[in-house]
Amino acid sequence: MKALAIARANVRRMLRDRRDLFFVFALPVVIIVVMGLAFGGGGTGYIAIADRDGGPLAAGLVQAIEQNRGPLEIRRFASEADLRDAVRRNTVEMGLIIPTGYDAALRAGRQASLEYVERPEAIATAVQSILDQAVQEQAAVITAARYAAGQRGIPFEQALAEATRLRGALGSVSVTSETSGSRLIDAGMSGYLMGAQSQLVLFMFLTSMTAATQLIVSRQLGVSRRMFSTPTSASVIVIGELLGRFAIAMIQGLFIFVGTALVFGVKWGDPVAACAIIVAFGLVATGIAMLVGSTARNAEQAGSLGVAASMLLGAFGGAMVPPEVFPDVMRTLSRLTPHSWAIDAFRQVALHDAGIAGVLPQLGVLLGFAAVLLVAATLRFRRALTG
Repeated sequence: MKALAIARANVRRMLRDRRDLFFVFALPVVIIVVMGLAFGGGGTGYIAIADRDGGPLAAGLVQAIEQNRGPLEIRRFASEADLRDAVRRNTVEMGLIIPTGYDAALRAGRQASLEYVERPEAIATAVQSILDQAVQEQAAVITAARYAAGQRGIPFEQALAEATRLRGALGSVSVTSETSGSRLIDAGMSGYLMGAQSQLVLFMFLTSMTAATQLIVSRQLGVSRRMFSTPTSASVIVIGELLGRFAIAMIQGLFIFVGTALVFGVKWGDPVAACAIIVAFGLVATGIAMLVGSTARNAEQAGSLGVAASMLLGAFGGAMVPPEVFPDVMRTLSRLTPHSWAIDAFRQVALHDAGIAGVLPQLGVLLGFAAVLLVAATLRFRRALTG
């Protein structure tokens, strides 16, 4: 109970500091939003379609887009507002709105309008060409049906059926595409997923490192020694401080994990495996925070060292730049950091449907990092406490 009380006091101290609240809750979300807007849907492109008409001609247009979409995926939206929101948030490349009355207008010989929706800065030439092709093909068939109906005096439905049959019998141009090289980033990677994974690792480590200053302040104010002078053993104090650091790391990690899943729809994969990675990396962050907090001479030194180490290891480990773009030498060096192993494990779970068994090597390495750091930190802190 004493150890839990010490841990609870550490968490309460962090939650009372407005600067800590900003770095723990606000800043990671801002960075994830920026990365999501910058990289959008990532490897998989989406065409958004809101069919408000529901008629046969509208369905035929959607079917033509489906047949010519290539590597893009179709996302259907029930309302125009939802489609516009998806385009605005950059989760789809371009949207097509088929208005109510589209089918009736074409059958009555009137002009029907379609609406493309895209962001002002978007470059969606490939998507627009797919939509244009489907629209032009349908327009050609309808124009031919109208002409035939007028010249031969037959119903429009009969002329439309004949024009559609003849259109299918006409020859077409076959285009073959070939991809040279291999993808650097997996096709399922989105900007929000990339940002959530990297920022979870970066901020768990950074928050833990900055929280190490609390340990130094407690030592400088004599709080740790006063606790030791009571009927409280050194082991209980060490365990309490370890639990406090671990709780802070887990608050940071779980906030990003749950928040991005609920707000941005980030798919982390198997939740059990993802949480196991968070726990393992939280132990790593706890160990390094305790080691810095029991080694540094003052809070200023610990704060500077913590931020510098977090940024450096984050950069080398792929938490600031996607590790997939690293050259081979850099990628090899990144394996010396726990960040690289954690991000690799998250990639396997989110993109390749790996479970606990699939990330056992990464978890083993992270737990190895944690064991070394926790043992060194425990010995150092006990020496500082009893020395």
